Amino acid sequence: MWSSPLLLSLTSVFGLLGLALITLALATDSWTDYQVNRREIINAMNRNTELNARLKDNVVRNPLYFSRSYGLFLVCFTDAVPSDIGSFSKFGSPCIWNDDYYPLDAAYEKYDSLQIYRYYAMWGAAILYLLGLVVFIICSIFGMVGCWRRSTKIVLTTALLMLFSVMFLAGSMACWHLVNYLERHVLDIPPFYKSWEPILKQGTRFSYGWSYVVSWVGIAFILLASTFMLLSYKKIKEEEERAFEAKHGAYMMPNYYDKSSAMMPYGYGTYGGYPTAYPAAYYGQYPVGTGYYGYMTYGR
Repeated sequence: MWSSPLLLSLTSVFGLLGLALITLALATDSWTDYQVNRREIINAMNRNTELNARLKDNVVRNPLYFSRSYGLFLVCFTDAVPSDIGSFSKFGSPCIWNDDYYPLDAAYEKYDSLQIYRYYAMWGAAILYLLGLVVFIICSIFGMVGCWRRSTKIVLTTALLMLFSVMFLAGSMACWHLVNYLERHVLDIPPFYKSWEPILKQGTRFSYGWSYVVSWVGIAFILLASTFMLLSYKKIKEEEERAFEAKHGAYMMPNYYDKSSAMMPYGYGTYGGYPTAYPAAYYGQYPVGTGYYGYMTYGR
């Protein structure tokens, strides 16, 4: 049932789907979504003059007070846009580059250990994701050659490279989750969640975006593709062995000989100085006397 053509076909299907999904997740910017109820915040500011004096500039210029979605490299705004933010359009949405990848030297010198961990984890997530994507593209090229030639070495190499691609992508997601955890639950300095104004926390709803889900589904498909590729390698080897046996089995002639005729007679003169073999006329007959000393007579 599970023949090598079927397994290679499943590898191709899941591999192409996985490649399309992880590329789509990289190209889009909906990994995390922050929906900000600006009307509620502005109404609270109108009721409280002290809050109004403290936040009046933030609700105009600070990106934290605007609904937004984060990708690996960009921040895109789904509704209003902060003033003088320097945004550009991507797929019809205003976006800005995430400047946390390139902090100012003066700001970087003030980073504590947790901020430095976050900084390197951000770069680790981006680099590992790109490495996983590049390795899988190389796998796809090797896989096409291996399917065409039905070469077990190329198929095995492709399967192992696919597993490396999955490892890179999974490592990228682990770094990304570390960054998200530090931002929301550990760091208590601006602009991170624990330092937000209570009214901003109350009016903001956080959720994981569809790009995040698509990336995990793509990684799962690539893992399935690598599994099917390993099974294809095993099946191709088995089919080659069966083909070899079927091809050369006709030339292997069985040898059915009578083993009893190959044994030397009892009276054969094996050892020097003892009675010699019986004449040809007596072969196969037991001797009458007991004066011989030969095979199977030791100790008489």
